Amino acid sequence: MKSVKLKKIIAGAIAASMIPVMLQSGVNAEWKQSSDNGSWSYVDDSGVATNWKLIDGIWYNFDSSGAMRTGWINDNGTWYFADTSGAMKTGWVNDKGTWYFTDASGAMKTGWVNDKGTWYFTDTSGAMQTGVVEVNGKVYSLASSGAMQTGKVIIDNKEYNFSNSGEALGEIPQAVKAFDNKGVGVTKQADKPATTETLPSSTPSKNSSSSNSSSGNSSSGNSGSNSGNSGNNGNENPEQNKWKLAWQEDFNGNELNQNNWSSEKHDPGWVNNELQEYTDSKENIFVKDGNLVLKAIKTQKDGKDYYTSGKINTKDKKTFKYGKFEVRAKAPKGQGLWPALWMMPNDESLYGQWPKCGEIDMMEVLGNEPNKVYGTIHYGDPHEQKQGTYVLDKGTFADDYHTYGIEWVPGEIRWYIDGKLYYTANDWFTAVEGGDEVTFPAPFDQEFYMQFNLAVGGSWPGNPDETTDFDNAEFKVDYIKAYQLDSYDENVKKPEAEKVILRDPDKNGNYIINGDFSKDDGSWKFLTALNGTGNSNIANNKMTISTENAGTAEYSIQLVQPGVPLKEGGKYRVTFDAKANEDRTMIADVSGPDRSYVRYFNDTKVDLTTNVKTYSYEFTMEKKDDANGRLEFNLGNQGSLADVELSNVKIEKIGQIEKDENESKKIMPDGNYVNNGTFDVGEDRMKYWEVKSKSTNTQINVANINNSRELKVDVKDNNSLLEDVVVKQTNLALTKNDNYALYFDAYADKDKTIKAYINGEEFSADLTNNKKTFKFEFATGEELSSKDLELLLGGQGITYIDNVRIEENSLIRNGAFDTGLMGWDVFVDGNMKSAVSYGVDSLKEKNAVQLEIADTGDADWKIQLKQNNVKLEEGQKYRLSFDAKSTIDRDIMYAIQRDGSKDNNWDPYSGSKVIEVGNDLETYTNEFEMKKPTDENAIFTISMGAVNGTQIKDKHTVTVDNVKLEKINEFTISPENNDNLIINGDFSSEFSNWGFNIPVTTPAAATFSITNDADKAAAIDVRDVGSNPWDVMLFGNDLVDLSKDVNYVLEFDAWAEEARDIEAKIEENVAYHAYASETVALDGTKKHVTIRFTMPKDDAAQLKFCLGNTSNPKPTKVYIDNVSLKAE
Repeated sequence: MKSVKLKKIIAGAIAASMIPVMLQSGVNAEWKQSSDNGSWSYVDDSGVATNWKLIDGIWYNFDSSGAMRTGWINDNGTWYFADTSGAMKTGWVNDKGTWYFTDASGAMKTGWVNDKGTWYFTDTSGAMQTGVVEVNGKVYSLASSGAMQTGKVIIDNKEYNFSNSGEALGEIPQAVKAFDNKGVGVTKQADKPATTETLPSSTPSKNSSSSNSSSGNSSSGNSGSNSGNSGNNGNENPEQNKWKLAWQEDFNGNELNQNNWSSEKHDPGWVNNELQEYTDSKENIFVKDGNLVLKAIKTQKDGKDYYTSGKINTKDKKTFKYGKFEVRAKAPKGQGLWPALWMMPNDESLYGQWPKCGEIDMMEVLGNEPNKVYGTIHYGDPHEQKQGTYVLDKGTFADDYHTYGIEWVPGEIRWYIDGKLYYTANDWFTAVEGGDEVTFPAPFDQEFYMQFNLAVGGSWPGNPDETTDFDNAEFKVDYIKAYQLDSYDENVKKPEAEKVILRDPDKNGNYIINGDFSKDDGSWKFLTALNGTGNSNIANNKMTISTENAGTAEYSIQLVQPGVPLKEGGKYRVTFDAKANEDRTMIADVSGPDRSYVRYFNDTKVDLTTNVKTYSYEFTMEKKDDANGRLEFNLGNQGSLADVELSNVKIEKIGQIEKDENESKKIMPDGNYVNNGTFDVGEDRMKYWEVKSKSTNTQINVANINNSRELKVDVKDNNSLLEDVVVKQTNLALTKNDNYALYFDAYADKDKTIKAYINGEEFSADLTNNKKTFKFEFATGEELSSKDLELLLGGQGITYIDNVRIEENSLIRNGAFDTGLMGWDVFVDGNMKSAVSYGVDSLKEKNAVQLEIADTGDADWKIQLKQNNVKLEEGQKYRLSFDAKSTIDRDIMYAIQRDGSKDNNWDPYSGSKVIEVGNDLETYTNEFEMKKPTDENAIFTISMGAVNGTQIKDKHTVTVDNVKLEKINEFTISPENNDNLIINGDFSSEFSNWGFNIPVTTPAAATFSITNDADKAAAIDVRDVGSNPWDVMLFGNDLVDLSKDVNYVLEFDAWAEEARDIEAKIEENVAYHAYASETVALDGTKKHVTIRFTMPKDDAAQLKFCLGNTSNPKPTKVYIDNVSLKAE
């Protein structure tokens, strides 16, 4: 039964005193009217309704006898209003000539009320006020509509001025009434207290509430919001007067304080299609007259306009978790100029790459509208934002300095301009697409750093033009102040989401209004953007869109219909008829404009011809309910100006996927079969987990110290047994006949053993006070004995567990980096940390690890991506592969090797391979056989330091993805077709299969290169011989398998620019015992060297050329070529 119909029937029934009447609202539900007193009740399968009841999308309230209530209803001190049909009202309510405002949940509001950007004031009775009132000592003018007035206002034939926040300025008019901020009347000198009405009382009865869509009056105002929560224009908040200055930067010196600030360098087009190059030049970034100055400069490069500017940040130097921040600054103005004061997380990997990590924009001003400031937060996946704006009453932000501020506390961020609050946000989220939301207030519960920049051009402000004055393109910052509270209460909850009310389709099941274009009623919107121009016209049941200028974007010409209701899990069909007056394309989609235009139906290219054709597409609504979906037809920059004709547009619902509350746990987007294995989902961070405890005096909770979340089980009972505390997750999505691995990190306050049960198997983990990652493998068969995971954590003491995962078993974990850097370590030598930053890129790449390197250091090992605990089995053949690229051409080196941290034996089981990477992502593959005893703790490393001895100080980015290690039966890559045991002995592949050694503990110094002639040779320029022969060394990366009693011959060519000795060795890799060793005297003549030896045993040996402090050392350039090792 439709709600409109219900209202009409009830009203009619009351008027006609129909006794009795039954109104169907479902198969087993009916309305009944009492023959005694005419009251209405509602009966369904659960009996007579009492308290609150949602019926056909409308809330009704019933007393304890089941009688439906009308008028004012008092529920536990909160007032609600039901009209004569019993329907709960939201928005503005007129009762006996007085206006009241109820929010989306139906609750009557008092004090300041913001409705669609316009402020109103109601007293404690809820009655809307008009005229001149005093609130908390400040005088405001409220129009006859109740709307707060700003600017010039005529009162009693006299002009008064009111600020942007509504308070009277200069001469103050006489207030008729006085209130506090909550609407309570107060006595003002000799004035009488303001009177308030008393609403009728009623018996409280509502046990729960739900929200309805808001409606009401609206008018424009100077401050407002976009998809956010607007704050009141006063400065009242719980922290006022409790802030303490923690840090201040006044820029009073002659240069930027490098202890606090770093400059960022980026090429044009780095983000947002911006035009500028960010430099560290003192022409772009300097301190002058007590100001930090970021200056944008217009120059010429390659005959074209070129722009440089400045960007600085406090990353790793000054970081803040919560606080109050004030920045006094003067913005530039001019088309294409874009100054910003903003904050980003210091550790972007905590919640993931932007926007999941969060961003706080304290201030942004667009140079083409210099009187308007934006305050914004970005978050979520998909990307969402909340944004407030403030417009100056007069002048611009370039005319003088203004103080931009935010107050950031757990669960709420407030924006100020010159001390006036203009926007508040307290509702956000972070999640991985397809995953659960992390516990609120994430992501805004971590350390953030400051950054200031002046951008030029880009997709938001547009590019500079001939009016832009670059002589004055300076962003000046006078000071920054950071305040902190003594403590913060992080036990906050996310505001309850408003109930989304979805309208019904028309009688034909079509959710599109006027889809037959039978009238021009404004239901369709024609929009243009980014230089697009055109028009639309309805005639003969058709919509025609004509384009004059297609603009610069596909959406520069748009026909849209907003307000399309979409139900989560709903399956929909989009159909329309279309043609064009010449062949062209059009892009159709369904988006969520209130959710940063997330796509519900993805952008779909439609090929149009000159003949009318019916197009049909289906999609599933995979997001939460949205009452304001938007159908879009995009006809912008697609290479055509041809007219397009549309007709018969429909969106119909063709099915519904219902959630099964008892279904198996889902497989998380990162491949984890355990849900919330990181203990950061749900109000108590324990969603999906069940806890059963028989132990007395036991505390089980998630510790949250410095954003490190771990399940903590504290058992104080000395008699507790391991099985007395069970943490359990049921019904995992495991399948038959598959191989899995269970992982978790765990430690305890003292040595103890815990157990895990899965698939009927028991696993034991021996804990110490050092955190360790445990791995247990299991396989499912035709039958699964149990899909539940149980962790037994009882026994006296404290146990910590985290990162619980069940994933499909693989030799390399997380090789696609879908779980960020889980399972991986990035090693950067201590002196190099400021030169390297890293993370997983999910914006430009499909989850790939990236290392941004400003300096490689002087050894290959100083920068490494590595994974520990890789299991290699003796006699097994393997294929190792990965994708890699670099923004500059350079070498990297990789190997799976022994962990030599205890005995310095770093045997490269796979051989150490040197490869050259460039701008294109390529796949690199190596096949090898594990010829050493089985090693369960091998290390896979990619070295990105000074490979081949080449130190790189040009800033560049190395990208790695899709790392795989597979068992194979036979090699598929053919070895070199000769009997030479040395791979690449002629250096035709440069230093592939070769390595170098220059210890940092000695003064040795050398560079390694390849000669430029046709017959390539290794050239080692020894500048300092060091202390030992091996302090400068060229060696074969691949161990050579040599057999007992076999005669071998080692041959090579060598020469030097000045006379000196080198040593050539075939050496046991572990004990450094030489099976063959010879000192070779070199001079300027190429010498062919032959060394013969017989192997005393089977071994995998290594070839080494020692060029350091030999018997006759000399700093000079040494050349080596045509190296071979063969059995005779």
